[in-house]
Amino acid sequence: MREAPATAMPTLTEADALKAVADGALKADAGGCDLSDDMRRLASSGILARLCTFEGHPRETQAQATLLRRIGRASLSVGRLAEGHMNALKLVTLYGTPDQVRRHTTSARNGAIYGVWGADADPPVSVVTDLDGRLRLAGGKRFASGLGTVSHAVVTAKHADGLRLAIAEVGHAGRANAAAWDTCGMRATASGSYDFIGVMAEALGAADDYLREPHFQGGVWRYAAVQTGGLEALAEEVRRAVSATDAPGEAQLHRLARIASLAHSARLMVEDAAARVEAPGAGPEAVALSLAAREEVEVACLEGLALADRALGTRSFVKGQRAELVRRDLGFFLRQADLDGKLRQVGAALCAAKAPIGEVWAG
Repeated sequence: MREAPATAMPTLTEADALKAVADGALKADAGGCDLSDDMRRLASSGILARLCTFEGHPRETQAQATLLRRIGRASLSVGRLAEGHMNALKLVTLYGTPDQVRRHTTSARNGAIYGVWGADADPPVSVVTDLDGRLRLAGGKRFASGLGTVSHAVVTAKHADGLRLAIAEVGHAGRANAAAWDTCGMRATASGSYDFIGVMAEALGAADDYLREPHFQGGVWRYAAVQTGGLEALAEEVRRAVSATDAPGEAQLHRLARIASLAHSARLMVEDAAARVEAPGAGPEAVALSLAAREEVEVACLEGLALADRALGTRSFVKGQRAELVRRDLGFFLRQADLDGKLRQVGAALCAAKAPIGEVWAG
C-alpha cells in the first residue's frame, strides 16, 4: 500500500474534519467508500498528530480523551481506526528503539495509518525465524481493523520466549480477506482477516512487553472514550427528536435528561481513568479504574440504547437513519473480549488496596 502524503487534502479545521467524517458515515457503512479519506481528514486537521503525542501531561491526556470522544461521536468506525493508530504509535514509543520511533513517527506524519492487530486466526501468528530483529511470520489475524486503510500493523506473534510484537507492512491486497468481516455493526472498519504466512516484519521490544501494565489493560480508556462519543451521538439524536416537537411530553424530556446525564457521567469517568493511567508511576489501582470506567461506559451505553429506542421509536431501526447506524455500531462495539475477566481484575485490585472504598481512586 502506498502511503498517502499528509498534504493530500487541504488543511482542515478539527470541526470541519469531524463534520465530514460524520457526513460520510452512512455511505461508509453501506460500503460506498472505505475510511481512507476520513483518516486523511483526521491527519490533515492535526487530530492524529495530537492523539500520538505521548508526553504524559494531564492536559494532553484529557485533550486526547476529548478527541477520541469527538471522533466516536462523528463515526464509531473511524473512532476505532483512530484509536488503533494511537495505540500502535504508543507501543512503538514505549518499546521501540530510537530509530524505530523516529522512522515510524515520521511515517505516520507522512500519512501512514497504523493499527494493532491482536486477534489470532487459526493457526495464530507465530515467529518462524528471528534474523537479527527481522522476524519471519506464519499464521493469520482476524478482526484486522482497517483493511485497505491501515498500511502498518503492530501484531502479536507467538514465540518460544513469550508473546512478541512485530511491525509489519499490511498493504498486500492478496493477503487481506475483507469478506471475513460479515457483521451487523462496525461494518465500515473492514475488520477482516490477514494472512501472515511468509511475511517479514521488524521486531518491536522484548517478549511479553505487550502485556505490561499500565499500558495493556490500562489502555482500555481509549476505546471507552470512543464509545462514550457514540453514546453522545445517540443522545443528540434524542435531543433533536424531542426538541422538534412543539410541546414535548414529560416522559420524553425525562428520557433526554437521563441519556444526557449518562453520557456526561461516562465522559467524566473516562477522563479520570485516562489521567491516572497515563500519569508517571501508575499502578494496579489506576489500571483497575480504567477497567471500571470501561464497565461503566458499557452500562451507560446499554441504558442509553434502551432510552433512545423508547424516545425514537421505529426510526431507531430504519436503515439510512443516523440513529439506526449509531445503535447498531455501538451495540456491536461494546462486545469486547473477556469482559468478565476485566471486571474480575477490578475486584481483585480493590481487595488488595490498602485504602477504603471512596479513597482508592480519590486524590
